[in-house]
Amino acid sequence: MAAKPARVAEVRAEDLLIELLRSQGWDTRRPPAGELLRQHEYKDYPALAEILRGVSKSGKGDGRPEAFLINRETLQPLAVIEVKPDAESLNKAVREVTEVYGRASIDAGYTPLAIALAGVDEDNFKLRVLKWTGSAWTPVTYDGDPITWIPNLSDIERLIPPSAPSELRPSVPPAEVLAARADEINRLLRESGIKDEFRPAAVAAIMLALWFSKGEIRRDARHILRDINEACRDAFIKAGKADLAKSLRVDEANDQLARHARRIAVILERLNVHVLTAEHDYLGQLYETFFRYTGGNTIGQYFTPRHVAEMMADMTDVSPTDVVLDCACGTGGFLIAAMNRILTQKKLSRSQLGALVKKKLIGIDKEPVTASLCVANMILRGDGTTGVHRADCFTWPEFPIGKATVALLNPPFPHKKTDTPSEKFVERSLEGLQQGGRLAVLVPTSLLVKKDRQSWRDNLKRKHTINGIISFERELWHPYADSVASVLLMTKGVPHRANRQVYFAKVKNDGFRVIKQVRTPVPGSQIPAVEKAYHNKETIGGLCGWAELGDDWGPGLYVPANKLSDEEVVQEVYYLTRSRSAATVAYAHRLVEMRADIDAGKMEVESIRERRRLGRVPISDATIGGYFDVVYGQKDLHNKRDLRPGSSLIISSQGTNNGWYGFYDFGKLLAPPFVTVPSTGTIGHALVQEWPCGVTDDCLILVPKVGATVEHLYIAAAVIRSERWRFNYGMKATPDRISRYPLPLGEGLLRDVRTLIDAANNIENLALEAAEDELDTRIARQRLSEEKIISGTALIERLARLET
Repeated sequence: MAAKPARVAEVRAEDLLIELLRSQGWDTRRPPAGELLRQHEYKDYPALAEILRGVSKSGKGDGRPEAFLINRETLQPLAVIEVKPDAESLNKAVREVTEVYGRASIDAGYTPLAIALAGVDEDNFKLRVLKWTGSAWTPVTYDGDPITWIPNLSDIERLIPPSAPSELRPSVPPAEVLAARADEINRLLRESGIKDEFRPAAVAAIMLALWFSKGEIRRDARHILRDINEACRDAFIKAGKADLAKSLRVDEANDQLARHARRIAVILERLNVHVLTAEHDYLGQLYETFFRYTGGNTIGQYFTPRHVAEMMADMTDVSPTDVVLDCACGTGGFLIAAMNRILTQKKLSRSQLGALVKKKLIGIDKEPVTASLCVANMILRGDGTTGVHRADCFTWPEFPIGKATVALLNPPFPHKKTDTPSEKFVERSLEGLQQGGRLAVLVPTSLLVKKDRQSWRDNLKRKHTINGIISFERELWHPYADSVASVLLMTKGVPHRANRQVYFAKVKNDGFRVIKQVRTPVPGSQIPAVEKAYHNKETIGGLCGWAELGDDWGPGLYVPANKLSDEEVVQEVYYLTRSRSAATVAYAHRLVEMRADIDAGKMEVESIRERRRLGRVPISDATIGGYFDVVYGQKDLHNKRDLRPGSSLIISSQGTNNGWYGFYDFGKLLAPPFVTVPSTGTIGHALVQEWPCGVTDDCLILVPKVGATVEHLYIAAAVIRSERWRFNYGMKATPDRISRYPLPLGEGLLRDVRTLIDAANNIENLALEAAEDELDTRIARQRLSEEKIISGTALIERLARLET
């Protein structure tokens, strides 16, 4: 009867192993889908089966470790794992995994890590990770102590070579792992009755308590909440911030939270919360992950992504001699970025770092919970004497007027007329700077381009120097905001010269993309190139450049266009041909009727070139303006409300249905082909028109010059669509702005474009033939009906005569 309980314990130990692996981003499915092989599964892989042949723990038969971690591409072992259900059996698990399975792997030419896990209780187990040094097995350590987590894939690959150091720094888990853990914690907090706005503080309190106590808090429901609050209080008192200690706590009377807190603590421990160091703004990252549940966007608190804060610290050249000010410090992202940059330039002990930070970093936030989160963040970074203050930067008597040399800032984006506008935070930060101090601030891009902020921008130029403006994509703030933001770089107290060259950049890839509602790291970040070009005064087409500053400060006016790659063009042309085909198929019967009316002379179709008296101009250079004349649409269609239903196709500034507004009674159509580009509405969403149509005057028309082909129309439309990011906040597409875009025109590209056009034509021809057949059938039926009416009338007349 003892076998059954033993098997239950083994299963629980295996479940614990799976959770530990998933917490570090391992895919626990079988290769090639995943990276884990369990027990007998290795026998399907000859190389692994050979390793374990005849190396059983008992000395008989083949070996059978608990699991292998596998490189899913090469199928080579990265780690061999042995699990024991009894926490006191760790030494036995270590002995077996190293002396039996690890030794067999080494004899076969591999050097996987050896992982021993003992225990079944999620908060009471023992783990040891060992690596082969070439002569012995040695524990993988962190700050000299054996690590208490299973390393992730990249860490294991660094550890495996025998010559590699055995010391390991904790890694931030992948974004999808953090999101999954956030989902679970959010569910537990919701079940505990904790409102959205208080959940981040509850999580941060548990984090800080775990870290400060090194995990030594009681886990039973009777004591866990009290222990969390006491550990948080002690951490704040030790940091000299006793006034904020009560702002970060959990409700000890919440019985449901008391029951769930143990599981929350376990989840956070799996994320290495209790071993944090100054290398990662870990609390900030986790807080941002949870923040999407809090409704924080209702107060405009969009916490700055870590990599953007680091970029701003780099572009202001923060050094150990600088005093850094943040007037709306939030969870402390800019302070952390400045501290990390200082650490890369100067080797400091923990005590030296604390002394430096207290004097050199000044953070201010009036929200007590946010300020306490910032202090907790700095404590977790190794600084317990931080210069973070809970205060209103506009009324605080001790505000450091003229004391800072660098100001880094992401002010709250105002949501109401009563909110403090972003420009007030910019002005206050400038007051905190010395003459010649550097400012980097994230502001809504609308502040830099809208006409109602023109006087504010002019005032800045009169007093200070504008050094650069870097714009980001909307998804920078995902998932808790949808705002376009830009970094404004300035120098205080030096009036801006009229002919001064200002740096402009548009970051389309910041190293992250939204994948399944999670901001996930992706390759190709443009931020390093943006920083390098700023410091070296370089220009990179499509990314950044230098220009004199006008009234509008949007980078769209100044960043030079870049010639698209063939792949980028083909991707856009694919969309364009699909858009045209979809509209043609949907309205095939209307198009056939329009063509019949044109053939019958019911409407006029005229060449744009002749109508506008453009002349027969040949192609010049390989730009939009070199291949096309760019004119506005028809003034006769300015007021679309006066249109009545008819058979003439009308194009407007809408971006759907290939720009087709509908079919109306309008007799002056333009002869195709040409490109239409909305100058308002869906600005820049260029589309190719190959049917006679009327075009409203809120569109530009690209009229091909002599020698331009249909392929060139699609390439031009693709280029304009790729540059549509430039047209926002009232900035219209104009002939001058789009004429300078370069056109890629390689022979291979032209062939690929023609292939896509031909495929679209084939689809459309089938739809049009069917519509023509339908129309012919309808006409035939109508004629037959008319003939019957005529013959019937004749018969009645004959009968009437006979009666007479």
